[in-house]
Amino acid sequence: MRSVVYLVFVLFIVACGDHPSTSPQENHPTDSSRVTLEQLNDAIIKEPKNALHFRDRARYYFARGENDMAIADFQRAVALDSLNAELRFERGELFYNLMRFDQALAEYERCVQIDNNATDCLLKLGEMNIHLRNYPTAVEHINNALRVNEQLPFAYYMKGRIYKETGDTVLAASSYQTAIEVDPDYYDAYIEIGLLYGAAKSDLAIEYFSTALEIRPKSVEAMYNLAYHYMVTANGQRERLDKAFHLYDRITEVDPENATAPYNKGFIYLEYLQQYDSAAFWFGEATKLRPGYFQAFYNRGLALESLERKEEALVEYNRALSLQPDFTPAAIAKGRVLGE
Repeated sequence: MRSVVYLVFVLFIVACGDHPSTSPQENHPTDSSRVTLEQLNDAIIKEPKNALHFRDRARYYFARGENDMAIADFQRAVALDSLNAELRFERGELFYNLMRFDQALAEYERCVQIDNNATDCLLKLGEMNIHLRNYPTAVEHINNALRVNEQLPFAYYMKGRIYKETGDTVLAASSYQTAIEVDPDYYDAYIEIGLLYGAAKSDLAIEYFSTALEIRPKSVEAMYNLAYHYMVTANGQRERLDKAFHLYDRITEVDPENATAPYNKGFIYLEYLQQYDSAAFWFGEATKLRPGYFQAFYNRGLALESLERKEEALVEYNRALSLQPDFTPAAIAKGRVLGE
């Protein structure tokens, strides 16, 4: 039998706070592929004082990665029409996409100064202040946007994030639910509520993760979170573990290079089913896909040690330590195998 002191499980749960912005508007809505640079230049020559022509050319440059040219054209556009809130918003989006956040923030603030009913800019200011953990300021901007239009799902979603990050999970769930009521296809809100219920081991999480998966059938995030819930709530029920296996297999179909799916299958075999040969196999598959996966080498060592294959286990522990020298569980396991 095995002697396991420590297990490492890598959980793929991505809270929506880590997602790209779920902005209510595309960052650059013009389809620049439908126009040529020559056409854009001709439009500027004909109407050199039309700010929107420079905006269109800026979009064209940005779509092709010519960022300096895009910035220059947005500067020309703003110089021609400095009180155009939409231009300020788009220029802010350009800076935001280029991770020039101070400049983006300045543009969104200028946008609101020009038009205090500009909901896109208000929501973006709310989002950026959440990132900065300036929650009162974020709430102020979000509420101002809702006063203009109460049917803004992203606003309720952001309020949910604020409540979650400040520890009020009840109000967080309520805000996410409101986002869903406004937009029944709001994927991120389903994920967030699922995570809240999942943390409480409530099977309501299944409903929300499953709905998220209906909205995005190839979502690795939704599949992982649903699989994890089945696993941690299995309580010896093989049916739930089989559902987790099925979801991990679906992940591999969607993303064949994903190393965490075989890793998690290995973990189920190791920790829940005590089928050590299968555990060793799946941890090995994970290391093939991710050679630096020190946790997989370590857990494969545990599986091999449980099979009394101590020399092979020692090799795995040494691999884990070569990748992560300060990984204490592997050092302890190595000492155990060596009899130290």
